[in-house]
Amino acid sequence: MVCIKNLDVVIIGSEMTLSECEDLIMEKSDEVWLVPGGYELLGIILKGARPFPVGISGNCLYFQYVKPCFGIFALMLENCREIDALRKDFLKNGFEKRK
Repeated sequence: MVCIKNLDVVIIGSEMTLSECEDLIMEKSDEVWLVPGGYELLGIILKGARPFPVGISGNCLYFQYVKPCFGIFALMLENCREIDALRKDFLKNGFEKRK
């Protein structure tokens, strides 16, 4: 498992509600996939009880991160080289595409 601190992420929203985070990811992304809670994204286990958006725009990846006691954060990973592999995995797992 990867520590979020070891990734070159940009915090684009902090201490947000779930709805605010999802709206921001949808707004920033050209392509959005709904992934289930517990999905491992780049070695990070995403926490959540229901499917939530993971967005792609160019070579940027957008996702939510729940930090206990601090809330929900919207993160952006620039220059993500794994985007094509993630798309294939999303398709293989039958995740819903929103955009």
